[in-house]
Amino acid sequence: MPRYVDHDQRRAEIVEAARYVLAHGGPAELTIRSVAKRLGGSITLVTHFYPTRPELMRAVVTAMNESFDAELADLETGADARGRLLILLKWMLPLTEQDWVNESGRVQLLSQRGKDASVEEFADGMDTRMRDLLRQHLEPLVPEDRVETYVDLLRVTVNGIVLAAVEHHDDWPAKRQLTVLDEALSAFGLR
Repeated sequence: MPRYVDHDQRRAEIVEAARYVLAHGGPAELTIRSVAKRLGGSITLVTHFYPTRPELMRAVVTAMNESFDAELADLETGADARGRLLILLKWMLPLTEQDWVNESGRVQLLSQRGKDASVEEFADGMDTRMRDLLRQHLEPLVPEDRVETYVDLLRVTVNGIVLAAVEHHDDWPAKRQLTVLDEALSAFGLR
């Protein structure tokens, strides 16, 4: 008698394994074989649900976006517009060791832009999503004609902090990241 498999749960397990491989091994290590190995099974365990690497990559991006929405909604409950913006910006930073691992994987993946269409799709999708989140959080706080400028300012500020923290992990602890963010918000008139 065939064993029952919860397909949604299996897809979630595959995506989580793919995120782990990406974070710990970088984009070169993210293969269907490495994900199957992480799960302790054969490659058909993965290819049954995600036949190709680009499909697996799309599933990772989709899962990240869905988890972003749920996580942010929980964090922002009861906050006013300025509080919601601060929560978003802190959420974008690698303030914990796990955040650092995740951001390191993302930065490693971005180094492969132009070499792999699925990486390009991932990078474009993530940037669009982060910019959309910033825009939504800024619209109630700044004049309409300045929203895009503030999106750019905050996007490059957060990206700069993230990159510094990934490249120089020990030199950029959470306290330093938050201090720089606070100074930037003050300079931009958003504090």
